[in-house]
Amino acid sequence: MVLAAACGIGGSASYEQSHTAQQIVADASRSTGSATSFHMAVEVTTAEGPAGADFDVEGANVKGKLHSQGVTVRIVHVDPQTFVYGADLAELLAPTSPQASAIVKAKAADRWVLMPSSFWSSTNIPDIIDLKTISNCLKTAAGLSKKGTSTVSGQQVVEIDDQLLGKMYVQAAAPHYFLRVDLQGVDTCVTDQSVTHERFDLTNVGKKVGITAPSDYVDLRTLAGGPP
Repeated sequence: MVLAAACGIGGSASYEQSHTAQQIVADASRSTGSATSFHMAVEVTTAEGPAGADFDVEGANVKGKLHSQGVTVRIVHVDPQTFVYGADLAELLAPTSPQASAIVKAKAADRWVLMPSSFWSSTNIPDIIDLKTISNCLKTAAGLSKKGTSTVSGQQVVEIDDQLLGKMYVQAAAPHYFLRVDLQGVDTCVTDQSVTHERFDLTNVGKKVGITAPSDYVDLRTLAGGPP
């Protein structure tokens, strides 16, 4: 036994055993913050109720959907253009702009609609998918502690908790991406201050997606003045 120990036989400590909570989060922050393609599923709780998003991201391009208060909106953003599916846009417009909603429903319910250039920046999607900012914020969390291992999306993860009840699940195998982050509203890293709880799951990190603009679309400006 003494000889075996001297020769290193008997196995080395696992990643979660050989690294502190701070080191694990720093590794995850570095690798996840540099990722440019991934799939992200987000679920949040707000005063208005549950909401969420489900996106493929590749560089500056995004494809997926948002859901809130019973409304689902499909979106494609191929920088710098943003498209919303017509039927979803009509439903989105109905409460505040019934006339515009009727026009979109009549003329473009089954087509993609090119939105004004200001639309993308008016959403909070850029903040939701900004992994670099989110990862850098998580790295600064205080009171980090290891809480053991579990499985997320079929992969072994190390759970790291912070003092504000946030939970970070870091891939045990290299490159140690964040695979799940679960934050309470008091956490400074939530992407929207109106949120009381936020969870996001990352999959397909680093894998090519191939997001392209829809070929059959109508410009919202051409619909604006027409009768329904």
